[in-house]
Amino acid sequence: MTGSGTSTRGPEGRPVPPAARAEIEDLNARFAWALDLHDFDALTDVFIADAHYASLGREFHGRDELIASFRSRGGARTTRHGLGNLLLAGRPDGTVTGLGSWHTFAAHVETSPDEPAPVGLYMVADFHDRYVETAAGWRIAERIIVPVLREAGLGPGAAGQN
Repeated sequence: MTGSGTSTRGPEGRPVPPAARAEIEDLNARFAWALDLHDFDALTDVFIADAHYASLGREFHGRDELIASFRSRGGARTTRHGLGNLLLAGRPDGTVTGLGSWHTFAAHVETSPDEPAPVGLYMVADFHDRYVETAAGWRIAERIIVPVLREAGLGPGAAGQN
């Protein structure tokens, strides 16, 4: 066990076929870019309608509730999310469980390529996920975020935000 209580073995189950792994990795990249570009409508193609999402004591039941929570964040904030060390395991019910290490860099300013903002590491977290295959491809059914390291002053809600 690590300090955060996460098993280093990752999820147990059968190997995930390479095509499914590639689609799930792409799904996670689309999640990250949707947040970073504030393109919250894009999350419609990332989560299933009745998705469950939990982070920092807040829980959302349903994609619409989750997307509304992202839209309600006010103030200038630039982020970049990244994923590493993604472990996937196939389950007997056809779903895939995942464990990934995510990092988020953040600044409470709008940035441009000509004037990048000073950067701060907001959070490193373990993401415990469950993915389901739909007619439209793989989607996130559940995402539980467990912070490992966090600088609260760089999070949404800090620096005068909602």
